[in-house]
Amino acid sequence: MSLIARFPKNLVSALLFLSGGTALVYELVWSKYLGNVLGNSGQAHAVVLATFMGGLALGASVFGRTADRVKSPLALYGVLELGVALYALAFPYVLDALGALWLAVAPSVPDGWRVGPRLLVAALSLVVPTLLMGGTLPALVRHFADSLSGVQRELARLYAVNSLGAALGVFIAGTRLVPVLGLSASAKLAAGLNILLAVAALLLARRFPPALAPGQAAPVAEGAQDVAYPRVAVRAALVGVLLSGFTSMLYQVTWIRLLSIVLGASTYAFTLILTAFILGIGLGSFWLMTRAQKVDSLRVYGMTQLALVASLCVALPLYVRLPHLFRTAQWMMTRSVDTWPLFQLLTFGFCCLVLLVPTFFMGAAFPAAARVATAKVSEVGRELGSVYLWNTVGTITGSALGGLVLMPWWGMEGNFVAGVVANLAAAALAFHALSGRPLSPVRALWPVGAAALLAVVVLGSMSGWSVRLSGIASIRSHQKPPDSYAKLVADTEKNFQPVFYRDDTFATVLVADYPKDHLRFMKLNGKIDASNGSDVETQVMAGHLGALLHAREPKNVLLVGAGAAITAGSVLAHPVERLDMVEIAPAVIDAARLFKDDNRNAVDDPRTRVHIDDAKTFMALADRKYDLVVSVPSNPWVAGVSGLFTRDFFQTVDRHLTDDGVLVQWIHTYESNDELIRLVVRTMRDTFPHATTWLGPQDLVMVASRKPLALDAERLARRMALPEVRKDLERVGLTDVFSLLSKQVHSEEGQLAFAGPGPINTDDHNLLEYASPIAFFVANLDVRVKDERRSPDGSSRLFIEDYLREHPPTPEQAERLYRNMERYHAANDPLVRGVASLWRQVAPDSRGAAVALARAALAQKDLTLAASLLDPEVREGGREPELIAAYLKLVTEQAWATRTVWTPVDAREALALGRQAAAEHPGDEDLSRAVRNLCDALPASACTRDSAPVAAPVGP
Repeated sequence: MSLIARFPKNLVSALLFLSGGTALVYELVWSKYLGNVLGNSGQAHAVVLATFMGGLALGASVFGRTADRVKSPLALYGVLELGVALYALAFPYVLDALGALWLAVAPSVPDGWRVGPRLLVAALSLVVPTLLMGGTLPALVRHFADSLSGVQRELARLYAVNSLGAALGVFIAGTRLVPVLGLSASAKLAAGLNILLAVAALLLARRFPPALAPGQAAPVAEGAQDVAYPRVAVRAALVGVLLSGFTSMLYQVTWIRLLSIVLGASTYAFTLILTAFILGIGLGSFWLMTRAQKVDSLRVYGMTQLALVASLCVALPLYVRLPHLFRTAQWMMTRSVDTWPLFQLLTFGFCCLVLLVPTFFMGAAFPAAARVATAKVSEVGRELGSVYLWNTVGTITGSALGGLVLMPWWGMEGNFVAGVVANLAAAALAFHALSGRPLSPVRALWPVGAAALLAVVVLGSMSGWSVRLSGIASIRSHQKPPDSYAKLVADTEKNFQPVFYRDDTFATVLVADYPKDHLRFMKLNGKIDASNGSDVETQVMAGHLGALLHAREPKNVLLVGAGAAITAGSVLAHPVERLDMVEIAPAVIDAARLFKDDNRNAVDDPRTRVHIDDAKTFMALADRKYDLVVSVPSNPWVAGVSGLFTRDFFQTVDRHLTDDGVLVQWIHTYESNDELIRLVVRTMRDTFPHATTWLGPQDLVMVASRKPLALDAERLARRMALPEVRKDLERVGLTDVFSLLSKQVHSEEGQLAFAGPGPINTDDHNLLEYASPIAFFVANLDVRVKDERRSPDGSSRLFIEDYLREHPPTPEQAERLYRNMERYHAANDPLVRGVASLWRQVAPDSRGAAVALARAALAQKDLTLAASLLDPEVREGGREPELIAAYLKLVTEQAWATRTVWTPVDAREALALGRQAAAEHPGDEDLSRAVRNLCDALPASACTRDSAPVAAPVGP
């Protein structure tokens, strides 16, 4: 047996498997590093991806040629791995220097042209390591291949091994390594592994020479597979790999968007999507390796393109059904931290359902086309480098055009159409270039025609599927889904009316109306991010608090996150001179214009300047300081958003605030947990020594500053009395100083005590990015932070305490505050009962106050207090719908609490009273519901209509 036959191929394959894993660790880590510097906008992502892929192609071309000339390509592989490791250790320092270059150059470049400096920084930071990585595969193929037929076999084998290692690497990095260790430690661990790989390769290279020495011709082998392909076939293969690279990235961009809408756009979902994508490619290459080389490689390539088109046509009807399938699968799961791994497995299963088959054909296509383009085994490195170069031109074009140009132009549907057309063109070129093909074009290209016909039928019949997908997607639905997809579509289309839809570079945006409740909402990637419904108070308060509490009237304001622009409208109610509104998703701005009745036409206000950019990047490059910064981003479980809750971000804000500047920061409590809220508060207080918390219970608005904000009640009252400010606050029931101050949750001291000691959220170790998706899955909707308004001794530190000493509330003020609390808080919230009690104290003769307190007592199951309040009001002849509804609820609760076989309940008089009131007020849904609920608590015979007289009952 020859020496090469005894060469430990499996061992070297293991090295390549591990280096594929470390390469994806680096890609994940470095892209996050660059995201922190260049931003997380669609443009920044495209630039980083294009640079990474371009460096790999350049490396394959340069080191592919080198591999043909060196004595040991395996030793070259070891040197390349060592170079990658050393650069990885130096990367943070390189990026610091390039980041300074970015900050020096970018401010002088107009917003729309900053792609140039971004590309420069990304290229300079990634060109060295990607150049080295790109040369590894051609070097090993050159070392192993001893014949032209061996090129396809070895390339397919090594490409499969490398891809499978990459799939494992991205999975471990995205789900375990980075969440636990952070970015820098993960990169160092990968670098250590690369050093071990380099040492192993160099040691093996000393014992085992390549299959062919430099310049040595391959031995003559029998069979057509060792015959070089004609020039026309080579050209077809090279154009084919270019088109394949283009479509692979075009599809990847589109699949990521599609699955983000279905699965949620968390960093875990992105990791699992990428894992499934690379896994499919690896499996396709592995399959090709196992195939007997009896079929023309060019024909194999053409067939993979047609199979890819067919798989997409078969899968497209499935895509629009994914939201229903995923919701149904989720509904069957118990939501807890213990079942989170099971949920990840479910998510990965859906990723594989969408991606595995088409990426399988992608993985088989590249090695097949590469074999066609290889004429000499002794020059296989150079020729493979050329194939990589053509392929990467396609991948760069696909990633850049797919995300930045084509997605906003014709959306997800158009991207799939463009990809199918490119795949059909590649297949046609391949079949046309086959040797011995039929002379008739019809006979030669009939498989292409058949696939094209299938695509026209399927894609044409499915027009409009992306709007339906976004409409039925419901990432945070906690109710049982309809039994069928058809029922889900029917219910959605019956209740919701889409008025706006657009796919842009960053998100898919849908605006729809819910006519039944006069509600309009905005969805980003399947998640409702803004509405004119129950979250209006949060949006309005975030816009007003900073301006109202500021030591002076702010003139220059920065708003992070547009949403429905309701917060922007509230800011502009004050006499500000300039509002810079930074939004990362371009379509959100046009969608916000549809809320102009709710946001006071904030987008087109002459004082508003809209900036489409990542907030961190915009602030780092801002040429001015702001009196007020209002940060209302999306939920931190969404990939990239948690970067707006790190110490690095808060320090950037601090640098761009005036000396007396104020930061207003929003964070949610629902679908979170106490520790994560403490983490955010603690991180913010690490930078800002003074801060208070407002609003609650589901949304918190923090007001932070370098200097303490003292309460000046007279100044606050003057600002609230401004006509536009007063009008805006009236819609959420906050029209006076008393009601506003009643919304304070934490004093400075109380907030600091709540935060407590613990870790800080940083860009390098973003704890929130990986913990918040888990909390979102667990879906605790009732997370209550420690509220000083209920503290036995802490309430003395709140602004309201001092204010009440000189300004006791009037009955009207107490009623308005109750109406506000009742609208935005859970009925059983102790704060609702506390405000109702206050109203009752200051207005003891008010029937409305009695009903309010009784309703709060009923929500807390305090039937005794509720009865003591409602019975006298009913006996005295009260017949207001609100009173009767509360009274019927009391009777219902008493019936359920006291009825047994020995103690039957007779509530006929109460039922008759309720029916009479419901007949007089047919539009009162609360009253009608109370009557129905009472009937449910009584025997069926008691609810039959009779002519019993209506009397003022004493009780049930």
